[in-house]
This record gives sequence, structure tokens and C-alpha cells, in this order.
Amino acid sequence: MSLQNLPPVGETISKKGFFTQAKYIRCQNSASLERRLGYREGRLSSGYALLFMDKLPAPAEFEVRGMSYMSGGVIQGHLPSPQDTRHAEKRLEDDGYDLSKIKRRLVSSLFTLAGPNRLAKVIPVLPEYGANDYPTGSGIPQWTLIKEMPFHVAAIVHRGQVYAGDYS
Repeated sequence: MSLQNLPPVGETISKKGFFTQAKYIRCQNSASLERRLGYREGRLSSGYALLFMDKLPAPAEFEVRGMSYMSGGVIQGHLPSPQDTRHAEKRLEDDGYDLSKIKRRLVSSLFTLAGPNRLAKVIPVLPEYGANDYPTGSGIPQWTLIKEMPFHVAAIVHRGQVYAGDYS
């Protein structure tokens, strides 16, 4: 994929998969952002699209994935054979936590469509090569959309650039 193949700024697209909050993306160079999100070194070096979610997900539309140091939401998930293959949400459930209450609280008090807590997603220009593309991140919160949701393309960040825009 090249920057020309990314959707234009302002376009609305539907996506699922991992997302976080915009405050963890803003003002980060590609190397820092790779470490934060848990992408292999160089994955964002050719640029990326920054997407902002346009509608808050319902609790049934996303899963808790813990922090980005849990690759794929699994402790030591970057290793070929992690000791515990349960992702964060399954571990919470197995430990007796009320997932519906946790998710409702996330939606009502943490997730937003404006400001620094705005829900965001990064789409790299460079293709995925497999499990090695997702090493341990530095530990920012992450969730996974299990259903496609609308996002708008907030910015196309070119090689060597940093997203320093607002949260709209």
C-alpha cells in the first residue's frame, strides 16, 4: 500500500480491529508510535492514516485487550508459545469480573468522540508480515472492535511527519 492508496482526509470508512485513544498518538514520531502501539520497528516509517471513530461502540461491539504490552491482548503474546493464551477480556471473565459493567463504564466515562480521549485507530501504509509485526508495546490502553464501526480519516501522516493536530 502507498500513501496514495489510503482513503482521503475527511472520508468515512468502516473498520474493526484494535483501537486506542488519540492522546497516545498525538505528537509522536513514527518510531515512538510503533513502540507505544506495539508495531514492529519501521512499520510506520512510510506513513499512516489516522482515523477517529465517529460513533461510540456499544459494549457488545468491542472487547477489552488490556495494554499494548500485551501483544494481541495476551500476556507475552509476542512469544511463539505464551504460557497463558487467554486475552485480557477472557482473563477478566475467568477471574469473575462483571464484563458488562466494565464495558458500560468504559463507554460512559472513558470513551469519547472529542478531545484527548477520542477513540482512534492507526492504519499503516506498510503491509503486515505476520506475528512478528506485533511486538510488545510500551503499555497504552487498547480495545478491539469486533464489528465494523464508522471512522473518518483525520489525517494522512507522511514519512518523517508527526500528527500534531487537534482531536476533531
